[in-house]
Amino acid sequence: MQLRTYALTLLCAFIIPILFFCGCVSLDNEALQNDSVQSRAIEPPYTGLEPGAKNNETIHFLVKAYSSEAAQKYSLLCELHYRRIMGDIGLYSFALSKPYNIVIYKDAEEYTLKTNQPQWSGGITYGNSILVYESEYASSILAHEMTHLIFNEFMGLSSGGRLTWLNEGIAVYEEMRSSPKARNAYDNRFSRLVASNPISFAQMMSMSPLDDKSVFVEKWYAQVGNLAEFMIVEGGSMSFYVFLNKLKEGYTLNEAIKEAFVGHWENIGELEKSWLMNIRR
Repeated sequence: MQLRTYALTLLCAFIIPILFFCGCVSLDNEALQNDSVQSRAIEPPYTGLEPGAKNNETIHFLVKAYSSEAAQKYSLLCELHYRRIMGDIGLYSFALSKPYNIVIYKDAEEYTLKTNQPQWSGGITYGNSILVYESEYASSILAHEMTHLIFNEFMGLSSGGRLTWLNEGIAVYEEMRSSPKARNAYDNRFSRLVASNPISFAQMMSMSPLDDKSVFVEKWYAQVGNLAEFMIVEGGSMSFYVFLNKLKEGYTLNEAIKEAFVGHWENIGELEKSWLMNIRR
């Protein structure tokens, strides 16, 4: 079983979300950093909430929190994220095999203690569970990690190791969709690091930078998120679903692009040229 960590960086006295570490920095420049650091699962992976915690179950989620109000709030939030994600990537007819577990710790101290994660961690996934703590950034973390769970289950993957650029790109896009702060931070990072000097698609697709914290990896995440958005918005949600489904069926990347995005792109080379033209407008 694989453990995924979602990291946070310190904004003076506040912890702000960054992508999977410490310093007094501005949100615009350093709000988001290397997303989803992967590590080996710990034994046991985490300790649950204290006795008396409340559960709220929906059709897609079982949310556990310390109050009925919190459990209900996060249940509604998760369902909103779920509907948006499924609509964005066209998975209208796809059903989860079982509800995802969402554990909401009361604060960073409890989360760190009970998950054995470092202080910069803001959330983790383990199996079909997402573990976060109550904060203004929990929504963005949930959207990002939920996208990974959905992508992996639909594609039949036990981890995000295959098609990492696509898996992370969709998750970054959905994170941006969940929060204006995340959107602004990624847009600023894209303008600063990517727009004038993008990574070639060949290099982008060959990378799996899940445990690196370099500026280049920050650039990589900004680029794959922007590319996923471009493919979904320009190509259309239903075409994007066909694209994912063809990849799932074993089509090559070029074959899947040609089959799915009729009238847009014939192969990855055409997609790259079209995306480059779009970002240079």
